[in-house]
Amino acid sequence: MKKWIMDEWQHAKKHGIALDVDGVSYSDRSPEELWKVMQEGSYMLDYEADSNGRIVALHIDQIEPSNPKRKKRKPNRTK
Repeated sequence: MKKWIMDEWQHAKKHGIALDVDGVSYSDRSPEELWKVMQEGSYMLDYEADSNGRIVALHIDQIEPSNPKRKKRKPNRTK
């Protein structure tokens, strides 16, 4: 996984594609910082294109923390 995300970061950097994680710009940060934050959970990548179909931004959004707290279930109460 690490190689894949590092390749995405390098491609974005090389082509001037904006990169953000949960709305925070990572365009000027190191690939190691990107990798570190992505260890904190599950993320979804979203590619934004301009009107010509050219990718202009890569948005990475957390969809689940790495250690989600389990929801406590209420016990079934019978009369």
